[in-house]
Amino acid sequence: MRFLREDQALKTMALLVGTPGDEKVSKAALKTWVVNAFRERKALALTLNDTKTAVNKLHQMVNVLFGIIIVVICLLILNIATSKFLVFISSQIVVVAFIFGNTCKTIFEAIIFLFVMHPFDVGDRCVIDGVQLIVEEMNILTTVFLKWDNEKVYFPNITLSTRAISNHYRSPDMCGFN
Repeated sequence: MRFLREDQALKTMALLVGTPGDEKVSKAALKTWVVNAFRERKALALTLNDTKTAVNKLHQMVNVLFGIIIVVICLLILNIATSKFLVFISSQIVVVAFIFGNTCKTIFEAIIFLFVMHPFDVGDRCVIDGVQLIVEEMNILTTVFLKWDNEKVYFPNITLSTRAISNHYRSPDMCGFN
């Protein structure tokens, strides 16, 4: 009460003290709070790092796509590209879309799984197909899990989107709303 306003002091005591109404913080309660805060901070840091990596890869893919579009527009503006050239380029794009269409579909579904469904974060304890796993790393196409015996298991995100996932430890929301 000496250092905080009354409402802040009450919230802080509610976080630290095991039973309401206590006016002192026990050593065990403080230790438990510090350990939980450390675990949540570590999980948040790992999640933000993996999210940053995935967003950077997504950013690179979008940059390449827009680079190609800008080059085509520049060729049109400078009258270098004729209609025959554009027909040739569009036929090549159709061939590339036929070849890489499934890959693009897989990448799109993986992005939807990671950023929209978002069933787990790094550090969460999940059960997939009856096996308890800890999320170690999340990438755009794959997620790396750790078994109890430190065996790393790589799952494609496209297969994870069709499986039932039980999340025993859900990391706290990152938005800050309570």
